[in-house]
Amino acid sequence: MEALSVGLILQQVLNDALDEECSDVHIFTVEEELVVQYRRSGRLAQVLRVPLQGPTLIRKIKALARMDVAESRVPQDGAFYWLSESHESAVRVASLPTVDGEAMVLRLFPKRRTQLDLSGLGLTPNQARTVTNLLRKETGLLLVAGPTSSGKTTTLYTMMEQLVRLGRRVVSIEDPVEQVVENCHQMQVREKIGVTFDVGLRAALRQDPDVIMVGEIRDTTTAQTALRASLTGHLVLSTTHAKDLVGAVARLVDLGLDRALVTEALTAVVVQHIELRKTTVDVSDMPEAQTQRSEKVAVFSVHEMTSELGSMLASDLSWPAVRQQLRRFYKVHHHGVS
Repeated sequence: MEALSVGLILQQVLNDALDEECSDVHIFTVEEELVVQYRRSGRLAQVLRVPLQGPTLIRKIKALARMDVAESRVPQDGAFYWLSESHESAVRVASLPTVDGEAMVLRLFPKRRTQLDLSGLGLTPNQARTVTNLLRKETGLLLVAGPTSSGKTTTLYTMMEQLVRLGRRVVSIEDPVEQVVENCHQMQVREKIGVTFDVGLRAALRQDPDVIMVGEIRDTTTAQTALRASLTGHLVLSTTHAKDLVGAVARLVDLGLDRALVTEALTAVVVQHIELRKTTVDVSDMPEAQTQRSEKVAVFSVHEMTSELGSMLASDLSWPAVRQQLRRFYKVHHHGVS
């Protein structure tokens, strides 16, 4: 496979994936054939299988992502920015050594052509007003929770853009920086040279920030520093992999944080997930020529912390018992969540 053909294949694969609004591109080798799959609307489909040497394309991507091209025995992570005539996108790359050779997943983060507001994400007007008011707070921890590929990163970037418009000084620590936000001071984690989330967070605290965004709280040290910052005069935003309010709190407690301190620091948890909804679209001028397609729709719930919620979450009850108590609470009071 010539270098030029490798470049052309990569160009076609990425541009087609972005045209089709795919979230991920999977690249791997099967029986010396290159296989490419796209994930769109949560579903995985094969789009290319050709008798070419897959490792050559994988080495090309690793070079773009500043990964170790010579190392294929260990998993690696990297990122690069894709710029073509029709598309701009951050691309997060993860490689995995398998018995058939290296497999690779490319997560796509296309640049938005226009600024989104909170309502544009899918929040209801009432939810958007609640979150806007939360972003005006001077201290506290605001978490965005949800499963993988639910849009948490997009929600965080939209919040950051709104904070900048409000005149707040925002410093972020990200791995990787997936979108550049104008007038926001964004730091890239580089673990190979010692720039971890915790190191970046401690450095950010010395930059006179109003708001700190931590892309993800992954370890105990980062969690402790973020919690301390949120309790001592800073608004801290972050994400967590959790399906609900209780799961978000439990995740921080599992990292070694005190349950009562977590609930004291939390101002709110925004929970989101993706639903597939079928819509009917016209495919020609003929009324009978209609087809159905599935669209990804973000569904949100906004849990603003109250004294009642804090008491339940900080109690000694098990997490399943807290979930049951919260369900009963919301049925009776109909507030605290929107």
